[in-house]
Amino acid sequence: MLAAHTVPEAEGGEFLWDGRSSILFATVAGVSLGLMAPRGQDGGRTTRVIGIRAAVLVALGVLLTFLDTPIAIILDTYGFLFLVAIPLVMAPRAVVAAVAAAAALLGPWLVETVSDSVAIATGTGAAADPALAALLESPWLYYPLRWIEGVYPAPVWLAYVAIGILIARGDLTARRTPLVLLGLGAAVAVAGYTVAAALGTPVEAHENSTLEVIASGGVAVAVIGACVALLGSPAPATSPAPATSPAPIHGPAPDALRTWSRRLLQPLWAAGSMPLTVYTAQIVALWAYTNTADYEGWLGWQSVPLFFWFAVPTLVLCSFYRLRFRQGPLEWLVSRLSTQRPWRRPAPITR
Repeated sequence: MLAAHTVPEAEGGEFLWDGRSSILFATVAGVSLGLMAPRGQDGGRTTRVIGIRAAVLVALGVLLTFLDTPIAIILDTYGFLFLVAIPLVMAPRAVVAAVAAAAALLGPWLVETVSDSVAIATGTGAAADPALAALLESPWLYYPLRWIEGVYPAPVWLAYVAIGILIARGDLTARRTPLVLLGLGAAVAVAGYTVAAALGTPVEAHENSTLEVIASGGVAVAVIGACVALLGSPAPATSPAPATSPAPIHGPAPDALRTWSRRLLQPLWAAGSMPLTVYTAQIVALWAYTNTADYEGWLGWQSVPLFFWFAVPTLVLCSFYRLRFRQGPLEWLVSRLSTQRPWRRPAPITR
């Protein structure tokens, strides 16, 4: 995420993290939602918790958008996707798989259709409709249209969330599960990129095509499998766990490789345990930097030194923070708002 936002774009190509970091983020969010599925309990509490967190993410995304940074804010789209995914959290696997396939195959067509219709209605040609154009340009429709046809269109990105939910439905504590995820994800990714190259239309970041869903989605699944293999397996909880931070690690006892992997990757794990806090702090810091630094051009602010100025303090601060606290500041706040709802009036004490 930090590299995608601060490292200058490659000339004549893409870096590995271009587009794929946000796709991995969305897939992991789906895993987190899937782990919240109740086990033998009423799903009402899960629905309420996800709904509150979705509202918080939308509000925070709107606030960060007002900063007018060069970054396409994704949090409000995540909030919308959380709302849409509530039925999927408790749906059968076959339904979740069908939704993922439909979003991958039909989502790009729907986004393109809506985008073309909006362009025609708001254009200057004979087909333009002034009344419809005024409606579509209303501030009240800005975010709904952004969620449908923006940089992260929900009709397509729902596929990544659904894939994450399917991953969470598997037995993540089994030793073979991460190997299956790694192998299957890598095979699907290679197939997707190979087919795209053979068709003469290489997959490009943020093109939101079916082939990008297949190829980059496969990369996300493979990365999740590798992380589970190296760091351990999050097990489903009987009560909703924070949707913005990883679930506690359970499962078989770690072997020597897993133990050393956790130690070596501890700074990355610490930062990854508080993604909402890190993302928000990064956007605020970029807003301050782009409004005070002396650089040329809108994208002139990007540089490799800037990446290290952001990445190193982030890893260090998160590592020390995790020595004392289990959740990041914003993760704790979202969890408290959604699970404890402190605004409620306490129930009367009966004797």
